[in-house]
Amino acid sequence: METFGRGCLYLILGIIGLTVLVILTGSSIHIPWFIFIPIVILVFWLASKKSKK
Repeated sequence: METFGRGCLYLILGIIGLTVLVILTGSSIHIPWFIFIPIVILVFWLASKKSKK
């Protein structure tokens, strides 16, 4: 459960960071699914590595 919570936290922080970037630049960001899904997998993998230490 700790890995899931940490992974969700990382995803939420990433989304907030992208939102701030979009607001500051006044543009829009489109992330295709074939890029988004591996990023989600990578975030949860990193979260599981952190919790095993």
